[in-house]
Amino acid sequence: MAVKWRRHVVLACSIGVLTGLAISYYSFQDSGMSFLDLILNPRFLKNTFFSFVLSVLIYATNLISTLLMEKVLAKLNEKYEISLRKLSRNIIFFVNGVLTSVVSYYVFLSILLNLFYNISFASFLNGSHMRFSNLIAIIMISMFVLLIVFVFSYNDQLRQLEIKNKEMEIALQKSQIESMKEQLSPHFLFNNMNVLISTIQEDQIKAERFARSFSKIYRYVLEQLDNTVCSISDELSFIKDYVYLLNVRYDNAIDFVISDEVYNYQEELIPTLSLQVLIENVVKHNVIPSEGKIKIVLEIQNNGLLLWNEKRVKHRKEFSSKVGLKNLSQRTRLLFHQDIIIKNLEKSFSVNIPFNRQDSK
Repeated sequence: MAVKWRRHVVLACSIGVLTGLAISYYSFQDSGMSFLDLILNPRFLKNTFFSFVLSVLIYATNLISTLLMEKVLAKLNEKYEISLRKLSRNIIFFVNGVLTSVVSYYVFLSILLNLFYNISFASFLNGSHMRFSNLIAIIMISMFVLLIVFVFSYNDQLRQLEIKNKEMEIALQKSQIESMKEQLSPHFLFNNMNVLISTIQEDQIKAERFARSFSKIYRYVLEQLDNTVCSISDELSFIKDYVYLLNVRYDNAIDFVISDEVYNYQEELIPTLSLQVLIENVVKHNVIPSEGKIKIVLEIQNNGLLLWNEKRVKHRKEFSSKVGLKNLSQRTRLLFHQDIIIKNLEKSFSVNIPFNRQDSK
């Protein structure tokens, strides 16, 4: 927890000054002196300084106690996975604050009375300071101060949340741009244009369908530039065209199977172009057979969209920065507060993408 020491010093001193003046003025209100006379009175100033020091010490003890409590709760969460709700945490901190204020009040009061007025600890215990009315008064004052601190703390949390949301939005936009750049890269365009040219010479009808699919892919990418998520229905339409281009390029070497269950989740949301990233990853890291097909299956599993492929690992491995999967992982965490699940087995590779509902977009 980041501690804003300057704010705490200002707040502690401000509360100390106000408390000191209020208590001293209450003690001297029957003296008949004007406020100016009180300000110049040594006894009034001594009493004010006494209350000021007492108030600052109580505030400092509360701050230290709160920091220690925060560390204890963090360790419990880390070691035993005990995570409290926000209301429960606030109640714990509030009760801790009141108890700390009461205990520190009596401890520091006895010490300061001994230092300022030579009152022994025995006299303190037997004196009027231990009356029940004093206990109620310090509890009320503690609650008032704690409410002020909670207001400042709540305001800080709102500001930090706003900053965090902006940072997440920027990170998400960066990830989105990187993903889109891959689809609009000259390399992608060059490969498909070569395929189109060779297909025109062989089969004009097939070339026309290829050109239409190629056009739909680019239109879809451009339309999704500002969208961080898309429906599974839209992604399926796009990925079918994308796989068609690959099959034209690799002579129908990709057997892409979509489970019937997937069509029951067409309105669910997933990160934009996530399926394209995964299928591109399959093509990049596996040998595309000249005879037979490499199988890719899309299905629903564990409340997510699972893309599975059989592995036909290349003998000569290409360098991989794994930017595609890292990018997809980052976008999924930012969007859905969940991560993709990767399973890299001996004969298969799969990635599970969590999805979200339209109404929670």
